[in-house]
Amino acid sequence: MSEDGSARAAAYGQGRIFQSERDIQVTEHHHHGAPDTSGRATGPASVRVALSAPLRAALLDREELREELLAALDADGGVHVLHGFGGCGKTAVARWLFDQSASSRVALWVDASTESQLRSGMLAVAADRGASSEEVRAAQEGRRAAADLVWQRLDMSPEPWLLVLDNADDPRALRDGWLRGSPRGTVLVTSRQSVDPAWTGVGARMHRVDVLPAVEGAQLLHDLAPGDHQPEATMRLAQRLGFHPLALTLAGGFLSQQLLESWTVEQYLERLGEDPAALLDRGASLESGARERRSRTWQLSLDALAQRGLPEATAILQLLACWGHAPVPVALLAPSAMLAAGVPGLAGERIEAGLRGLLSASLVDLFEVPGGVGGRRVRCVTAHGLLLETIAAGVPEEQRAELHGAASALVNRAVLGGDVSTVRLVEPHLLALLENSATAGHVLDAARRVRDTYDVAGQWADSLPFAAALVEAASREGAAEGIVAVADSIALGKTIHMSGDFAGAEPVLKKALDAATALAEESPLLQADACLQLALCYAKGGRNAEAIRLLHRSGEIRHRILGPAHADTAEVLLTEVDSHYLMGNYGVSLRVAQQLMDLVPSLHGERSDVIAVTAPLITATAMRKAKESRSPESPWRTVVATSTADDTAHLDAQELDWNLVWERAQEALGAHISHFGPDHPQTASARYNLALTAWGYGDQETAISELRRAVGIRAAHLGVEHPWTIMVNADLALCLALRGDTEEAPALAEKAYAAALRILGPQHFITLRCAAARKVASS
Repeated sequence: MSEDGSARAAAYGQGRIFQSERDIQVTEHHHHGAPDTSGRATGPASVRVALSAPLRAALLDREELREELLAALDADGGVHVLHGFGGCGKTAVARWLFDQSASSRVALWVDASTESQLRSGMLAVAADRGASSEEVRAAQEGRRAAADLVWQRLDMSPEPWLLVLDNADDPRALRDGWLRGSPRGTVLVTSRQSVDPAWTGVGARMHRVDVLPAVEGAQLLHDLAPGDHQPEATMRLAQRLGFHPLALTLAGGFLSQQLLESWTVEQYLERLGEDPAALLDRGASLESGARERRSRTWQLSLDALAQRGLPEATAILQLLACWGHAPVPVALLAPSAMLAAGVPGLAGERIEAGLRGLLSASLVDLFEVPGGVGGRRVRCVTAHGLLLETIAAGVPEEQRAELHGAASALVNRAVLGGDVSTVRLVEPHLLALLENSATAGHVLDAARRVRDTYDVAGQWADSLPFAAALVEAASREGAAEGIVAVADSIALGKTIHMSGDFAGAEPVLKKALDAATALAEESPLLQADACLQLALCYAKGGRNAEAIRLLHRSGEIRHRILGPAHADTAEVLLTEVDSHYLMGNYGVSLRVAQQLMDLVPSLHGERSDVIAVTAPLITATAMRKAKESRSPESPWRTVVATSTADDTAHLDAQELDWNLVWERAQEALGAHISHFGPDHPQTASARYNLALTAWGYGDQETAISELRRAVGIRAAHLGVEHPWTIMVNADLALCLALRGDTEEAPALAEKAYAAALRILGPQHFITLRCAAARKVASS
C-alpha cells in the first residue's frame, strides 16, 4: 500500500493490476457480456503456415548452416538464433527449414516482431499442442501464466516439433519466459540482435547470416531475372549491391516483371546511381511490407534503437556514411576526437552506447584487420555500402555542412596528426572525402601528405589515386590554372609516369607545362618542374633529343634561381646523364656525370641527401653503359645505341675497366641500402646495375642472384607488368640463356617480350631489349 493507504493500479486487458509497497500483487478481472464475436482476430489465423513471403528462388549458399540446422532437428532439442544484418535472408533460411521439416514433425511459425503478436502466436501454439479453450482463455485473461502453459504443452507434445520465432528484433519480450528449450523440439529464432540476455539465458546457439559470396550472389540475380544478360554485367550489378540478398531479390524482381519496357542489367546498373532505394523498391511486390522494401528494412532497426534510448546510433551511421565503405579504425571514433571535431547529434558519453547499439542490431560489424605498426592488428568497424548510401541520402540538408566538416576534421587529425598506426586504414576515407565536392576543400593538405609520402617510398601505384583526385578536385572548383593546382598536375604526371604508363603521362605533363609557362613570371620554378618531368617522360619513350632540350631549359631556370649546387639543379644533371647514354652519347654522359659528382660535396636543399645517394648510381650506370659499348663480348652490346664519331673519340680518352666499374657499382648499392633500405624500388635500381656489372666483371652467380632480387622488389612495389620489371625479367632471361638454361629462360623471355610489345609497342627500347633476350633464349 502507499503511504495514504491506497493501492496504485494500472489497466491491463479486461481488468486492473494493483501493486502494493510490499510487492504484493492483486489482479482484479471483470468480464461483461458475451465473448467478442465481431470478427476482429485476437491471434494468428494459423501457426502451421509460415508467415513469410515464399522464396522467389532456390536458397543459395548457407550449406554449412543448413546442414547444422537439419542436424539440430534430428537431435530434437536446443535453441538456435539466426542473427545478422537486415535483409540478409534470416527469414529465408527459417522458411527453408520450416518447409524441410514439415514432413517429419509439426512445424510451427510465430511472428515475434511485437510483444502482442508473440503472445497471441504462442498461445495459438499452446492450443495447437492440446491446450483447451478454457486454459487458453485463462492465460489470455491473466488468470494463468501464459508462457508456462505454452511450454507445458510443447513439452508434452506427442509429436516432435520445430518452432520458428520470426523477426524477434526486440528480444526483451522473449525474456519473460517465452523462450525456452525442450527435449521434444527445436526452437529457431530470427533476430537482428546478436547480443541479448534472452539468448544467453537459454544457452542458444548463435548463427550469423551474412551477405552472399560473390558467385552465389550473381547466381541469385541470374535466377531471379533470367534472360540474355551478360554474365560480367550481372556480376557487376551483384557487386554494386554488395551481394545483399534482399537488394539482389528486389533488383531481380524488377528486371523480371517489367511490362512496358525491358531494361538490360547494364541499364539498371546505370540508373541505380540516381536513387538506389527508390529503384530497388520498385522490385518489391505490391503486397510486401516494410521489411521487404530496401528503403525501410534498416530504418526498422534504427527506429528500434531510438525506442531503446539510443538515437546516437543514427548519428554514428551518418558520420560513417561520409567516408568510404572500407573498415573504419575505432580510433577515429574515440569520444575525445569526436567531441573535438564537433560531430552533430553526439554527446561524448553516449558514443560508446550508440556504437554498441549498432553492433547489437547487426548494423555494423567489429573486427580486427592488419595495418598497425609492426603488423599490429587494428580494431575497426564496417557497415554495408547500401546501408551507408541510404543513410547519407536521408541526412537533412541543414546538417550536411556541419557533418561533412566533422568527418573531414577526424580524417585530417588521423593523417596529419602522425597516428601512423591507422593512417593506411584511414586513406580510403580520405579519398572518399577528396572525391566529394562538399568535403574536398577540407582535406587537400592531408591528401598531398599521403601522395608525397608514397612518392618518396616509391609506391607510385598507391600515390596515384590521391594525385588524380587532387587534380580533379581543382577542376571541379574551377581552380585548375592556379599555382598550387598546376603543381598538383605536375605531380600527377610524374606519378602516372613512375607507375609505368609512359604514354599516359605525356598529355598530362604537356598540359601542365603549358599552364606553368603561362605562370612563368609569377612562379618560374613551376615551369622548371614541368620541363624536368616531361623530359623524364620523353627519355623513357626514347625521345632523348627532346628530353635534353627540356632539361637544358629546366636547368637554366633552376641554376639562375637556386644556384648550381642546389639539389634541384643537380637533379637535372641526373636526368641528363640518363638521356645521353640512352642516345649513345656515352662520352658526354660520363662528362656530365663527373660534373654531377663534383657538386655532391657542396649540395644543399631539401633533397640533397637523395641526390647525393643517387649521383654515384647514375655515374656507375653511365660507366657500365660506356664499357658495354666498348666490349665486343657483352651480350647487351647489340641493344645499346651507337655513338657518334666525336663521342667515340671522347670516350677513348676515358680509362675504364671492369674492375673500376665493379667497384663503383658496389659502392652505389651500399649507399642505397644504407639510405633507402634493402628492398626499396630505388635500391632495386642499384641491384640491377650491380647485376649487369657483375656479368661483365665475370661473376655470373652474383649477376643472376641480384637480377632475381631486383625482379622481386620491382614486382612487389611496381607490379609484374611495370616496364621496369619487364626489362629486368628480360635481362634475367638473357643471363640464364647464356648460362645454358633451356627451360626457365625461353618462357621468361617470351613472357617479357609479349608484355613489352602489348604495353610499350614494337619500337620502344625496352621492347627491343626484350626481343634480343627472346632471340638468344629461343636459339
